[in-house]
Amino acid sequence: MKTIHSELREEALNLEKIVQKAKKRLQTAPEGYLRISKKPDGIEYYLKSVQTGRNGRYMKKNEYEVAKAIAQRDYDAQVIKAAEERRKAINVFLQKYERANLKAIYNKFNLYRRELINPVVLSDEEYIKCWQEEAYEGKAFADDTPEIITERGESVRSKSEKIIADKLYALGIPYRYECPLILEGNIKLHPDFTILKMPDREEVYLEHLGMMDDSNYVENVIRKFNIYERNGIYIGVNLFITYETKKNPLNTRALDGLIKTLFCEDKS
Repeated sequence: MKTIHSELREEALNLEKIVQKAKKRLQTAPEGYLRISKKPDGIEYYLKSVQTGRNGRYMKKNEYEVAKAIAQRDYDAQVIKAAEERRKAINVFLQKYERANLKAIYNKFNLYRRELINPVVLSDEEYIKCWQEEAYEGKAFADDTPEIITERGESVRSKSEKIIADKLYALGIPYRYECPLILEGNIKLHPDFTILKMPDREEVYLEHLGMMDDSNYVENVIRKFNIYERNGIYIGVNLFITYETKKNPLNTRALDGLIKTLFCEDKS
């Protein structure tokens, strides 16, 4: 989910690209002005300059590309002006928008005063803390399930899930393991990882598919993903996957790239 802040920053970047492309075209644009006259038998183009006078010189058919280039030049000049004005307005708005950051107000008070306040808008830090501390009941473990403990001290079902959990934990990415998700029709699923994507405060899901060489397992995965899709949860949008087989274990390098690209503001 994009915020106003992120959408405006994206638009400002797009406007910059538009301006640069238009300026590049202007570097090779012809001089003079274009006069267009509609005649009964068609359209005539005239090139106006200091030498040609007010009405301009009639442009022959082989000069059609010159007429197009002049029209494009005039269009580009107006686009540049409008885009730069719009980008300036966005930057001014963003500066004022950031100064009026409601989430930051709570943190301006000292710790003891904060204890007396019920903030109307939580800071990102407080929001993460509350989200992380919210109690839930995950899936039960069978008695014969091997004990695999993450760095955060929770039990998971496989070594690969421990790798994923430990990577999220090390990067400070808030997550819940096998938190129940109630969908349409009162269907309950337990995504392997529910991840809080900041700063948008959006919950997304990461499923690790650990037995992709097992046909029955794959059939169950497909059924589960069909349920996701019926509820507006789509792979690559708000649902992400990692996978492995017996011969091809979890690709930790790809995992690292996936997590940093999706969930870390600093992609370096």
